[in-house]
Amino acid sequence: MTVRFFLLQAHYRSTLDFSNEALQAAEKGLERLMTGVRTLEKLSPSEKSTVNVKELKNNCYEAMNHDMNCPVVISHLFDGVRMINSLNDNNESISGQDLEKLRELYSTFVCDILGLKDEETMAAPDDELNSELINMLLNLRVEAKDKGDFTTADKIRSQLNNLGIDVKDTKEGFEWKRK
Repeated sequence: MTVRFFLLQAHYRSTLDFSNEALQAAEKGLERLMTGVRTLEKLSPSEKSTVNVKELKNNCYEAMNHDMNCPVVISHLFDGVRMINSLNDNNESISGQDLEKLRELYSTFVCDILGLKDEETMAAPDDELNSELINMLLNLRVEAKDKGDFTTADKIRSQLNNLGIDVKDTKEGFEWKRK
């Protein structure tokens, strides 16, 4: 997926400058985009919208209609990721109808048109079991913290970190991702 995303960042008629640094930057960009898509699925609707989903949709279609300009589409999708992050941080609000339109927009452009897949959610059955085990350990960590057993809580976090799992405490509990 990283190589595909790297290739999509250049217009099909332009020269592609391949380097290890450029590929690493593409990997970070893809992860940022996919994190935004995962965050979009967790959003809850409000009564009214303070964001303009219609403008984002028009911009994406206009870029595709202008000689399949994928780099510009990706740029607009990143603008949308900023919007998604603002919605997630409760700095903006979105109606249920607009939220559905935004989800449909990202599904259409990210998955169907650009052909990008979230490798984290395309996990194998063993990965699903591992995810459940990690969630179980992190729930035990939360219980230990609630009981004041910070030694155990810190040990669980440290062990997971050594195994390549990044743990982030949130208001709702925790989030984690593989390094």
